[in-house]
Amino acid sequence: MQSISAPVKTWFERDLNVSRETLDRLNQYADLVVKWQPRINIVGASTAEDVWGRHLQDSAQLWPYLQDVAAEGKIVDFGSGAGFPGIVLAILGAGNVTMMESNTKKTVFLMEAARVCNVLAQTEIARERIEAAAPRAADVITARAFAPLPKLLELGQRHLKAGGHYVLLKGRAFEDELADARNAGWSFDVTTHASLVDPDGVVMILKGVGR
Repeated sequence: MQSISAPVKTWFERDLNVSRETLDRLNQYADLVVKWQPRINIVGASTAEDVWGRHLQDSAQLWPYLQDVAAEGKIVDFGSGAGFPGIVLAILGAGNVTMMESNTKKTVFLMEAARVCNVLAQTEIARERIEAAAPRAADVITARAFAPLPKLLELGQRHLKAGGHYVLLKGRAFEDELADARNAGWSFDVTTHASLVDPDGVVMILKGVGR
């Protein structure tokens, strides 16, 4: 069983106020990631020993910024990979999550993770390329370690509904990415919050995105 450190466990229980059942589902998911890792390399080898801290907590820190859409809004997660953050958000209670992932092996894992964690009913796992997929009319687009911001906004413009916004996990180059996006003609209101996991990263919220 994948171990969880006391500080991370306390954060989930106290700060996110997750139930014992939810914590158990997250634990099932962490164990599944570890089980599948040797077969399809779904997370970086250096982070596989700390799935809870490096991946689950990193993904779950988006949850407080999604409360306005969590119950009834549509969340579309770009490049879901192993399900970070899509599966985590579904386990935490997001009612409508579409995970877009073109890699067949990873979508097989996502289906199994959704089944094991009992979130199949509230998720769509789309094995297709984002640029070719039918528009999804997302209230929120999420992404983690997916693409530079200008490319992400380019892909997202046909999938984000009017009035929708982005909630993204970005690394140390986030300021450069913001500048690049503006230089490419994008306008937006941006708010950043320090990452709980990556000392150089942020949770980035973009609203009023246009070109």
